[in-house]
Amino acid sequence: MIWLMARRDVLERWRDGRLLWAGGMIMVLLLTALAIGYQHRQQARAEQRAAQSADYADWLKQGRRHPHDAAHQGMHAFKPEAALALIDPGINPYIGSTIWLQAHRQSDVMFRPAQDATGLQRFGDLSAGWILQVLGPLLVIVLGFNAFAGEREQGILRQALSLGLPASRMLWGKAAALGLSLLMLLAPAGVIAGVAAMLGADPGTHGDTLLRFGWLVLCYCLYFAVFIFLTLGVSALASTSRVAITVLLALWIGNAVIAPRVMAELSRRLYPTPTQLQFNQQLGADLKATSDRLWLANFGTTERWGRDVPLSKWGRALQLDDHASYAVFDRHFGRLWDTWERQQGVQEWSGAVLPMLAMRALSSNAAGTDFGHHRSFTTAAEQHRRLIQNIVSADLVQHADVLGGQHFAYQSGPELWKRIPAFDYHPPAAAWAIERSGRSLLSLCAALALALVFAWQATVRQRAF
Repeated sequence: MIWLMARRDVLERWRDGRLLWAGGMIMVLLLTALAIGYQHRQQARAEQRAAQSADYADWLKQGRRHPHDAAHQGMHAFKPEAALALIDPGINPYIGSTIWLQAHRQSDVMFRPAQDATGLQRFGDLSAGWILQVLGPLLVIVLGFNAFAGEREQGILRQALSLGLPASRMLWGKAAALGLSLLMLLAPAGVIAGVAAMLGADPGTHGDTLLRFGWLVLCYCLYFAVFIFLTLGVSALASTSRVAITVLLALWIGNAVIAPRVMAELSRRLYPTPTQLQFNQQLGADLKATSDRLWLANFGTTERWGRDVPLSKWGRALQLDDHASYAVFDRHFGRLWDTWERQQGVQEWSGAVLPMLAMRALSSNAAGTDFGHHRSFTTAAEQHRRLIQNIVSADLVQHADVLGGQHFAYQSGPELWKRIPAFDYHPPAAAWAIERSGRSLLSLCAALALALVFAWQATVRQRAF
């Protein structure tokens, strides 16, 4: 009985053109977004590999020079583009992908694509993830707004109820019809996306990419299920199809347009972050205070490079400064990053009533383009910067300058530069990402449970109409 009802509803949507036109538009947008995403991913990956190789080659070819000068030149770390970024670029367009590994300073990420974008990007990037999160629920609404209300207007619902058809079968039958309709429309694009992701995956990461893609598909199935039952519940309670679609469109606008901005502002108020100027001032003051204490304890003075600290001790002083600064950087950047994650947590927990916020976090997490993955990259880049500093400082200690004001007389060469390896970053595994997605998954499951209870109660109540 359930499958007969589902088949009848699917055929009706096909005959009235909704499945063809509404679904066809979404299909065209999805395929276009996937093509653009695949092309961008391949181009970005090629550029990042070439830039990383050229940057390290420049480091090796810099010739003979003072190690401290070389440390200030440093090198760059380029974040690799995730295979599933073609589906959901996440925060990548806004956070940047390059870090300068310079001496004495932990750098911010540079070259954010959003800085060069037009004002249209405020409405979101045309990505498969954005289409599924924003337009996907709208497609469910268009296909299912009259599932119960339309039959009530035509008198079909009264006939079905008079035959003693259980409410559960009616609900599951119409839910199955919506699910089949979405499957028919989205499955081809899903297969294409999966193949493209596997083709674009780095060697040795195909299993991880497949697991991430499967997790992504499962999360989107839960997300669409929320709106299937929400749509059916509203349709069952609404007196007419016009009322049903009006209410559902209002809910869609609130979930897709209003809620993300409101919750982002609320999270910033609950967990405020300093401005960049304030952050730099606080970091600079802490670094200076730490350095002064260290110099006073080791050299009996806080004056830089005076008589009490001859140039022969320059390497040792830099080494002490660098090692002491690591804890300061960890404290300040860690506090800032923790605040951002708390802000994200507020939005994820609200996903129980605003499912798009939970799905947005799940999608970017599975794709490897969320803040957690970005923090992993920046942490790895900082560890490589410290490796450069440690090797250079140790060389300066070993070859202390003893020529008075000619402290740049000592010069190192390729033998030192080769001791520093190229930056080689490997993103966390899929299991790590899935483990971190528990909060968002719990919120989405709570939203699904609420939608299911609402749809069930609404379907049972319609017998009174």
